Amino acid sequence: MKNLFVILLLLASVISNAQINSFSVSVDGSILFSEYAMSRSGNAGTTAGVRFELPFDLPIGQISISTGLEMSNYGKQYNYNDMRTVGGEDPGHPIIDVTRFEYKYVAIPLRLKYTWRMIYAQVGVKAERFQKQDLVTEGTMTDPAYLNKPLLEIDDIREKNLSTELAFGFNVQMPNRPNFGIYFEPNVNYMTKSIFKNSTLDDNQLSYGLRIGAKYTFNDLRKRK
Repeated sequence: MKNLFVILLLLASVISNAQINSFSVSVDGSILFSEYAMSRSGNAGTTAGVRFELPFDLPIGQISISTGLEMSNYGKQYNYNDMRTVGGEDPGHPIIDVTRFEYKYVAIPLRLKYTWRMIYAQVGVKAERFQKQDLVTEGTMTDPAYLNKPLLEIDDIREKNLSTELAFGFNVQMPNRPNFGIYFEPNVNYMTKSIFKNSTLDDNQLSYGLRIGAKYTFNDLRKRK
């Protein structure tokens, strides 16, 4: 704890002596893969967000602090309910009712980034809130391979969670538009608490993906006459 306080104190001292020349606004999206949001077609999800970033120029690079708003869909969860009745359908071809819900979250991130030339490293935390939705009926199927799949209800999902993030990326500036650029950001996201609250499952969501964004930088207005 003492070492963490010293690090934070040194960081605050460096930032206080840094020069603020600009701020930027960016929009981005990503394709990600999640550890526990499984489905019949895989576990792919998406994110979309807006980011507000304040950079501090240093002799050895640049430190940036950013926040914003992010929408995440970590994937889908399919439930398979056995609809057989006693003395009813052929056991080899059971009727299974298929429903699904999605792991949708709204998050407010706080990120710290160090940039050297075109590349950067970034760490952050995100306060995430699960967006409850109704079950969607997919229809029925007769494949007995899905009979013994675990059944998860939306009420099992924890509403509020905190996740940590680690990312590495690089920026590309447009030759004729120095204020405009794009960035590519491989990242890993880990929820610090289990995504479930009422079930016997105890799993922390782990996801990884590639974020692509477009950024516009506003120069310091104090330099303009």
